[in-house]
Amino acid sequence: MTDRNFDGIAARFKKNIYGNAKGELRLALCWRELADKLPALGDGQVLSVWDAGGGLGQMSIRLAAQGHTVLLNDISAEMLDVARSDAAQAGLTSQLNIRHAAIQELTAQECNQQAFDLVLCHAVLEWVADPEQVIEALVAGMRPGAHLSLMFYNLNALILSNMAKGNLYKLRDRDFAGHPGGLTPPSPRQPQQIITLLQQAGLEIVAKRGIRLVYDLMPRAVRAERSLDDVQALEWQYGADEPFWSLGRYVHLLCRLPE
Repeated sequence: MTDRNFDGIAARFKKNIYGNAKGELRLALCWRELADKLPALGDGQVLSVWDAGGGLGQMSIRLAAQGHTVLLNDISAEMLDVARSDAAQAGLTSQLNIRHAAIQELTAQECNQQAFDLVLCHAVLEWVADPEQVIEALVAGMRPGAHLSLMFYNLNALILSNMAKGNLYKLRDRDFAGHPGGLTPPSPRQPQQIITLLQQAGLEIVAKRGIRLVYDLMPRAVRAERSLDDVQALEWQYGADEPFWSLGRYVHLLCRLPE
């Protein structure tokens, strides 16, 4: 397996992943978690942020709009072109440093001559060949006391979904990888395994939250009858509780590098 590059399907990715309620919910819950746990994002401080593998740059642009300086990198030039265009339309070009490069190629010293206050890595680990190498690169870009916002596609949720659908052969063979070339991630990650890698890299786990738990458990016909605001409220209510945080379609972990 090699790290997945979305060149050639960036427009399809934007439409299928973010042009619907699923993508809207994922972004909204991630942002709310950051705002809730990291008040420095909104109190007037200027933070140095690395949006690692940030693709279309939605989080980068929102953070730049709050006055933070942001480095956005990705291996997909097409996705970065979309981010660059959106940033220009928002008048945020000067606050956004866009680099066409892999996470493993970058360090804070190479890019900003200083370590970052906040590193984001959302929906990346499920697309890479070596998650441990990526985590090591992320930690190398953090100053002591900095935070890492890490979100990944959750193997637990995929197993639960296949149980509900009666996909007995997939369950028997543990065959959960998406088809090559598709938009289903090839390497869903098991939360405790990722937590172990993070702790081995020297990080403390500050908060854990399941993203898209309620929404993904509802049948499609039921989703259509429910208010997205109501669903989001329930996602927030249950997402950080045991055992639900480890059952969301995505898991969000907020980590801190000790002083």
